[in-house]
Amino acid sequence: MRILTVIPIAKGITKDTLTYFTKKEVAVGSIVSIPLRKKMVYGLVTGSRSATEIKSELKSLSYSIKKIDNIQSRSFLSDSFVQSVQKIADYNAASAGAVLSALIPTAILENSGELSYKKKEPPAGIFHETVLLQTDDEERSATYRSLIREEFARGRSVFFLLPTTEDLLNAHSTLEKGIEKYTYTLHSGLSKKEIVAKWKEIVSEEHPVLLVATGQFLSLPRSDLGTIILENESSRGYKMQGRPFIDIRTAAEIITKEAKVRLILGDMFLRIETLWAEKNQEKNITYSELVPLKFRSLTSSVCEIENTKSPADMKKKEFAIFGVKLKNLIKRARENNEHSFLFCGRKGLYPLTVCTDCGTIVVCKNCNAPVVLYGNQSINPKHTAGLRLFVCHHCGERRNANELCLHCGGWRLNPMGIGLERVVKEIETFFPEAKVVVMEGGSVTTHKQAVKARNLFYNTPGAILVGTEMALTYLNQKIENTTVVSIDSYFSIPDFRINEKVFHILLAIQELSEKNFLIQTRQERTSAPWKIFDYALRGNLIDFYRDEIEDRKKIGYPPFTTYIKITLEGEKTAVKKQMDDISSILKPYELSVFDAWNPGSAKKFSVHGLISLPKEKWPDKILLQKLHSLPPYVMIKVDPDTLL
Repeated sequence: MRILTVIPIAKGITKDTLTYFTKKEVAVGSIVSIPLRKKMVYGLVTGSRSATEIKSELKSLSYSIKKIDNIQSRSFLSDSFVQSVQKIADYNAASAGAVLSALIPTAILENSGELSYKKKEPPAGIFHETVLLQTDDEERSATYRSLIREEFARGRSVFFLLPTTEDLLNAHSTLEKGIEKYTYTLHSGLSKKEIVAKWKEIVSEEHPVLLVATGQFLSLPRSDLGTIILENESSRGYKMQGRPFIDIRTAAEIITKEAKVRLILGDMFLRIETLWAEKNQEKNITYSELVPLKFRSLTSSVCEIENTKSPADMKKKEFAIFGVKLKNLIKRARENNEHSFLFCGRKGLYPLTVCTDCGTIVVCKNCNAPVVLYGNQSINPKHTAGLRLFVCHHCGERRNANELCLHCGGWRLNPMGIGLERVVKEIETFFPEAKVVVMEGGSVTTHKQAVKARNLFYNTPGAILVGTEMALTYLNQKIENTTVVSIDSYFSIPDFRINEKVFHILLAIQELSEKNFLIQTRQERTSAPWKIFDYALRGNLIDFYRDEIEDRKKIGYPPFTTYIKITLEGEKTAVKKQMDDISSILKPYELSVFDAWNPGSAKKFSVHGLISLPKEKWPDKILLQKLHSLPPYVMIKVDPDTLL
């Protein structure tokens, strides 16, 4: 009889390993089906011992060991990946099983009996280093293509890692030219059958391969892997939004270190944390530069800022949606059959509605988030023209906008800001003959729809594309004229990373621009946002970095601190009491408790607790034990993207 140590591959399991017995011979690394909480789940075997060797140990156990018979596979994961799992789990205050569930696709677990992995000696010269590449998109693409072919010549495979499926599908066609036969893509949009078939092909292919995939496939084994390229390093898409809230960038760092392969971090402008780490060589990581980092983004387009603060009609006190420069820009583009892209930071007609009498912001009745005013026909064309709705982008609540202020009963509800729908209406007013294409998450819900909208825009001379951030993922060709119609509302978000986010958006739009790039704003020239706009227009990356790192140092934000955010949701009184109990459990570590930015209603209330540690102190073993002792419904995020 064999006694097996097994990591349950499931979320919400507090124990990293469980013990079972079987009469079968089981190889370490095998996938087995194990009974757990009245159901069967998958588990990874990490240890196997003879029962006769530990007879006295077994007799002293206070619980009975369950039997397992369903042994599905031999080892199909690399030893280095399995060794990485616990380190990834510790960094994210998660269980090893939750990490495995996040980094091994369900289709692979279900078909693991068909899979195998033959370990081979890796090619000579492979070693771990972390290399940075900061330059424009075109130069990065050329560098990657050259690097991949160099690795192939040395008998090494390359994993090209991207944050989202949309990024992956756009990058694939650029990278595979000339090596189509050995290029593979893996993403969540494939069927289970396709995932398993491609996995088998990649593992069995004798020739080096280029794997273009998302983080979910980092578990795929190749003995000849020489480099993992992590592209769009600044993207928030690398942070998993569901449990165990892993940051794929941290996971890739750990996996490459354990496998002793090279990690390349690439972007037009790397994260503030990464640049600071490179300059200070922190965390015992030696950073190097693939080519000297570029801190000046050059463009041939004409770059301007237009202040549209003054009302277009002083009597009505209506602010201009389109400034004079933007109207002229669109007019010239129409005359020359040129394309125009108009970026809008918010959906709807107006992103904010405020009571003129008492100043109360109109919020969602379910979760207290500010609602967005929409024209009903933009949501459902069959609805009556002229009817307007308040829509909550946080929980999805919709209601008729014909209401009084819930605070004072006043009727003067004033819509504010510039929403995407309002921009479209403005184009229809001034340029009724223009072909307008809209690309935002509400109207374009699938990859196929987004590609169709993008192609329609590029293939229609003189067309105007109005889009939000999601459009930036799909735009893959230069555009003659680009404009930021409205981005001021971003600066009202109390997020310590908001300046960096805005800066990245501006750089991405400028990179697309071929002839003209215009930013509209109502900010004063002396304001901090205007300074950020100016840095972006001039491609001044180094001064933006210096300002941002200095501000974070003064306040103690990352990278000078590691934040651990604990979140509870539920009935208000209950979660407040639960958070007090958690504060007691975590002592002597200080927990700063505060309501979420959109805390919600009394019945579905959200509250956060924040622990701040010096960067070098995490993971802390004692704190980690305390965090693992918390109930499964407590959400724990290490290095959260936002504190809101």
